[in-house]
Amino acid sequence: MTEERKNNRKLLAFFIVFFVVIAFLAIYGAEHYDAHDETIELEQYCKVSDSDLIKDNTSTFVYYITWDGSPTGDAGSWAVYDFLNSTGFNMTGKFIETQSMSGYQYNNTPGLIFNTSYTYSVTYDHRNTIIVPVYLYGENLSKNTTPEAGLKALKADVPPSVYSVIKGYTTEAIVNGPCMPSDNISSIPHINSVTLITGPSGAYLLNGYIVKPDYGNATPEKVLQDVNQNIHDYGINTGMEGLEATIKDVR
Repeated sequence: MTEERKNNRKLLAFFIVFFVVIAFLAIYGAEHYDAHDETIELEQYCKVSDSDLIKDNTSTFVYYITWDGSPTGDAGSWAVYDFLNSTGFNMTGKFIETQSMSGYQYNNTPGLIFNTSYTYSVTYDHRNTIIVPVYLYGENLSKNTTPEAGLKALKADVPPSVYSVIKGYTTEAIVNGPCMPSDNISSIPHINSVTLITGPSGAYLLNGYIVKPDYGNATPEKVLQDVNQNIHDYGINTGMEGLEATIKDVR
């Protein structure tokens, strides 16, 4: 064998090993996301992936991550409800009316708790879209409501790739402004409410509220009536439009 052929084989072997390593790192990186060097804005849809977080996915998924007594979750629940209702989904029996915990920010925000035993699946913009509500804690935050407890509940309900991104952007990435991860912004550290939307064109995450938790003294019954009759907006239409636009962006 000539020296030139030996060198060519060595070069070929090098490139094969190189591409195998690159492929391994890409797969490892997708499964073991690290957001320590990332930052994120609050209340904005931020792109967190250029590809679908769920392999071989034929649907768009909207993961609505919150907790039972969250003012952020309760406020945003109306935008999720309005989106489902406007696409023709029969919401009868699929939710209960609620109010966020007292003695916390935005006391007694009216909202909805979705029944997680149902699949909230609709056709939107010619594509199947599935809303996945996930509740990490009970009604009231306490000293036992830790980020670790929230992550444990989250891990049981979402795919590993979705878990890694949400964990990264709530416990590792620094929020611009407060300059700390969002799980520590509250006086009681916990995994805060976030919305993650993933599809073929990538994934976006909104850290914080879809709709500002500012409903005055309105009760859940009053807001539900107003939403169904298009009487009072409360900022819900803007929240729903942002949800719809982002769903289209990941098609």
